[in-house]
Amino acid sequence: MRVVNLKKHLKLPKINVDRRDALVAVLAAAAVISIAFCGWTLFVDYTETSRVAEFSRHVAASEADLFLLSGDISSHMRSRPGRPSIAECDAWMRELGALADYGRGLTSYHRQIIAADVVPEAYTGAQSAYTRALDNLNRAFSLWSSAAGAYDTKAYSAANNNLAGADRAWKDYITAISDYDRELRRAEEGGEG
Repeated sequence: MRVVNLKKHLKLPKINVDRRDALVAVLAAAAVISIAFCGWTLFVDYTETSRVAEFSRHVAASEADLFLLSGDISSHMRSRPGRPSIAECDAWMRELGALADYGRGLTSYHRQIIAADVVPEAYTGAQSAYTRALDNLNRAFSLWSSAAGAYDTKAYSAANNNLAGADRAWKDYITAISDYDRELRRAEEGGEG
């Protein structure tokens, strides 16, 4: 077997690169890398901005719906007669139960949407606090609904216990909303504070 000398048969052309061509190539490569980096940064920034905007829209829709429901509940609470008859008390509790059932559905709906939002890391605390607020509000509505059901079955002690539990859940909701406001401010200020 014969060994072929490849050096003799394969001759690579000599590359003659002058300094100017090398400098142009390096600058062109640096420009391409810079443009790619800037493009990626703009894309990430746009994506994060659109995710924050979507989260903000969902929270605003939730707050608008809850504001309307809050008005209905406040109106209902003020409508309770001073010395109600049994029939008036029964009707008042049935209406409270209906409002509470609607509130449970509403808070569950908004919680599902807001918890599914993909937010930048800086906004996860705000998202968590708002979903916790909706959980507490849902618990308050559930307890109001249970109180109305207990009242309907003449289990007055259970109804009172459920109303007291609803008050505690409402206070937890207020605390979680304060946490949300603080976390949102922190995220908007860039994590300072």
